[in-house]
Amino acid sequence: MDSKLDLFLIFKPIDTQMKKRLGNFIDKLNSSKPDLVLMAGDMITSTPNFIEFSADQLSKVKAKHGVFTCVGDHDNWAYRGDNERSLSEVTEALGRVNIPMIDNGKLLIGVDSSNIEVTFVTNTYVETISEKVLDSLTINKSNADIRIFLTHQPREFMIEKASEMNYDLYLCGHTHGGQITFLFPFYNLSPTLIETAYMRGEFNFNKMLMIVTRGLGMSLAPVRYNSTPEITIINLSKK
Repeated sequence: MDSKLDLFLIFKPIDTQMKKRLGNFIDKLNSSKPDLVLMAGDMITSTPNFIEFSADQLSKVKAKHGVFTCVGDHDNWAYRGDNERSLSEVTEALGRVNIPMIDNGKLLIGVDSSNIEVTFVTNTYVETISEKVLDSLTINKSNADIRIFLTHQPREFMIEKASEMNYDLYLCGHTHGGQITFLFPFYNLSPTLIETAYMRGEFNFNKMLMIVTRGLGMSLAPVRYNSTPEITIINLSKK
């Protein structure tokens, strides 16, 4: 690659008690002048009350090559019992502020003389991606310089597929970095570990790097303990 790309991954930035906190988060992101912002879904926690608020706040995020998100679990839960309406209204609200929520699709983004391929994969508690769709999405037809697999959750079968199909980066969120974590010598204990061992940070799979961002949001309990929110900044440059 001939140029450096600053790529930001953020996750779940919404809560009624967090308006100031959210504003600080967005200001900090924008102050770094990102080239590309990718979000791992969960624009809301629940209820439709914050769909427009979420879109309005996220409209303040600025990036040279755009702001994009995949689908998260909670994006389906604005209206309990009507997942389709929930996802539709979240997608439409974001679309009005030029933030595409991409449900199983690909983008090829030109950065100077280089091409970045981003594959948006929908796999949530509501919808498990089929093997056929996953195979179709991950076929490499673009010969991109960097291939990015963006999804909400760090799931074993998707990690294996992304590595097998020669992706360079697997980006996700979902875990809130453990949200509530108890620190012990040589071990961190969190309820999140019941679901996945990939709680936060970086993991290597052959030539692929997976990053699980801690993001900003919370779920179930309105508190974080030993899980500091983060903006994940990825600098890509020619070797």
